[in-house]
Amino acid sequence: MDILGEILKQVLEGAAQQQQAPAPQQRAPQQQQRAPQPQGGGQGGPQGMPSANDLQDIFTQIFGGGSAQKLPEVVKQFEEKGLRDEVDSWVRTGPNKPVDRRQIEDVFGHRELNEIASRNKIDRDQLAEVLSRYIPKIIDELTPTGQMQARR
Repeated sequence: MDILGEILKQVLEGAAQQQQAPAPQQRAPQQQQRAPQPQGGGQGGPQGMPSANDLQDIFTQIFGGGSAQKLPEVVKQFEEKGLRDEVDSWVRTGPNKPVDRRQIEDVFGHRELNEIASRNKIDRDQLAEVLSRYIPKIIDELTPTGQMQARR
């Protein structure tokens, strides 16, 4: 089962809906919409921005396949860089604390980000920005009960 693919699809659709939603006090009911297709695989959008397919590949690489078997390792990387409060907010139910591009660079390191960006033919800075936006949401969705299976 490709749980990561399904979660990524939901996260991207949610992001597209937030961009198109009216002001918060007048928010319309959310409808199922297709996520915008960022550039990377020739899909249009800002230069260096990964496509939806590229995002799928990137998050599969980071989380260890469609079953997200590397989730505990990814969480541990964030915790080791002093971001335990942020990670805890993603795992627990409730609002997610944000991370920025600089923190993503610290967690994954320039070398790993360069390798992922090069492998997917995207800009490294844009990759860090995308990861900072989506990793909290993905970890949140991978831990719907507010707990992780195996936390090291």
